[in-house]
Amino acid sequence: MTSIIPMNGLDAHRALVILNRTQNAFVAGMLTSSIRTLKAEMEKRIVKVTFLKKDGTITTRFATTLPSMTRSHINGRGLSADARNVIVFWDCEAVGENKWRSCRYEKLISWE
Repeated sequence: MTSIIPMNGLDAHRALVILNRTQNAFVAGMLTSSIRTLKAEMEKRIVKVTFLKKDGTITTRFATTLPSMTRSHINGRGLSADARNVIVFWDCEAVGENKWRSCRYEKLISWE
């Protein structure tokens, strides 16, 4: 069965990055759809995100991009997350001054 996933330009960019990294069109389509929904949810609430870290360990973070929590920590001088091909989020449980974290698109395992 074939499914059609409507995409905008940003979705197409994410799908191509994931496809190039995984060589799997199914994974690219599924993750692209999931990332779009995840990013929308993080703008509204705190989301439990599980992903594979660079060192090969699986980690779970409580992530958000809620403006009320992140606005004062944005300086506007960095590259956008999509320009770096990652999902960027505020880690609600991190300790220290910089609580921004990122996850490569294809390393996303699940979120709820």
